[in-house]
Amino acid sequence: WMWKRHAGFDVVTYIGNGNNTDGANAHAHNLGKAPEMIWIKTRSGGTYSGVTHWTMSHKGLNGGTNPWQYTMSINNNWAEATTTNFGNTAPTSTHFYVGDPGNGRSNGNNSNYIAMLFASVDGISKVGSYTGNGSSTGPVITTGFQPRFILFKNASSGGNGWAVLDTLRGLGTSTQDRLWLDWNESENAGGSGANYVTTTSTSFQPVMNNTEFNENNSTIIYYAHA
Repeated sequence: WMWKRHAGFDVVTYIGNGNNTDGANAHAHNLGKAPEMIWIKTRSGGTYSGVTHWTMSHKGLNGGTNPWQYTMSINNNWAEATTTNFGNTAPTSTHFYVGDPGNGRSNGNNSNYIAMLFASVDGISKVGSYTGNGSSTGPVITTGFQPRFILFKNASSGGNGWAVLDTLRGLGTSTQDRLWLDWNESENAGGSGANYVTTTSTSFQPVMNNTEFNENNSTIIYYAHA
């Protein structure tokens, strides 16, 4: 998908220091605004090299209340869970925070990390969340642009993958194939494409009672890009 380092996306590398003090471990970024979603992965070095999961947080976790005290893993289908991977501290327009050397996912001593930071940009990208209603007329999500790419995750329950829809796989048509970040299946493995989500010039809408996109009363987090 060739995300470009710019106003809505940045990549930062850093070395962990093994400290788990809240708010003590700040790393600078260049978004010029507070990140709304962050992914972190160990690259090398340290006790946990090569065995840690991706950790991530998103402004919509825990219903938007203290979301940076919660995490999920983009290579697993787990539900949201409490964490100190992000230093129990919300990121700012200049820095993000890490912690928890105990699981090695964001701040193991002398471990090398890569962090990917995402933010909303008017007309280009949108980081957000919504509550599913379990019907064929799901909530209308205003983005301000017509999405060409949408990443979805049901944060409320495990067993639901990180589903990706994009225009190359039919987003905006009646036959859409999914990909998943956490599964190694081919696109829409096990069946033909379906009409999961409709789009307009300013929004998208789930149109199926589907656990990934529109499970009743579940919090669905998303990242959309024009």
